[in-house]
Amino acid sequence: MNAERRRALAALAVALPVGSLAIACDTGTEISTGIGEPFRIAGGQFIEGDLPGTAPNADAGARVAGGNAGAPRPLSITSVTFNSTLVLPGQAGKSVGGSVTNDAIAIGTRLAGMGTGYWVVPTGPPDPNDPTSAVTFSLSANFDPSVPPGVHDLLLVGINGSGQAGAQNATPLCIDSRIPDNGHACDPRKPVPHTVLTLRWDTNFDLDLHVRSPSGADFNPRQPYGGPLDAGTPAIPPGLPHIDRDSLGDCVPDGLNQEDLVFDNAPPAGPYTVYVDPYASCGQPSVRFEFTLYRASGTCPACSLAPVTTVSGELLASQETGGNLVALQIAQIEF
Repeated sequence: MNAERRRALAALAVALPVGSLAIACDTGTEISTGIGEPFRIAGGQFIEGDLPGTAPNADAGARVAGGNAGAPRPLSITSVTFNSTLVLPGQAGKSVGGSVTNDAIAIGTRLAGMGTGYWVVPTGPPDPNDPTSAVTFSLSANFDPSVPPGVHDLLLVGINGSGQAGAQNATPLCIDSRIPDNGHACDPRKPVPHTVLTLRWDTNFDLDLHVRSPSGADFNPRQPYGGPLDAGTPAIPPGLPHIDRDSLGDCVPDGLNQEDLVFDNAPPAGPYTVYVDPYASCGQPSVRFEFTLYRASGTCPACSLAPVTTVSGELLASQETGGNLVALQIAQIEF
């Protein structure tokens, strides 16, 4: 960032409300951290209150799908780019990029209707596709698992050195369901899975869900399909029962502490035994867990996953297995 833009950001810290920009540290302004917000921007400064600027409208700038003909208005978002507009529950470090007219020195952003304020980050270098009139921006967004699943608008707005904001840009994001639902939360036409077995826990202690089927298959994070696949399988056939993730694998936090066994179709009949493996304590003294069986309910598009059975318990660090000891049996389910 050049010196001129740094000076403009310093002026912006005074022009915006108290606690507005990170560089307000230099001016003695109190800073709000945004801890506990459902949507957070790494390296951004949190400001309580409504996102400035005018509400999104048809000629406010580019959406993900395209832009406007003619010259953009002042302080306009001119492009927004993602790898994908799908957001996994609790996803951290999701990249959002784009460009804004070069009268902006900062970008403000928030999820529409979520949280108590918005985030501000400085803009970047000139846009290589339009170096004379636009600059780039880049955000790393973190989404709390508590964000309700469904379609939510990501709002973005350009802000100048006097604290004035332009027209907001609204880009729809699909926040995936915490309980795997095949995208039903964002597109009700999609049917939910027939059955989902979910293990959740309350701290960074590496638990593993194991489910032994009537055929003897052991579904777990290291064998998500219940056993090894045939050598040379080019792609995983859709619809196979599977464990969706190895949450907290190698004690690396993922913000979820949850594993799910998903049956898109009715499970084969017979008894299923459910185990919890306290694989590694990751420095935690204990962990509380909850296992829930969900079944499809209702007729789509008004279908949903309804809880049927819940089992809870607690495990201690002294019980960790490293994968070499017998896991704890917590339930037996008959389908």
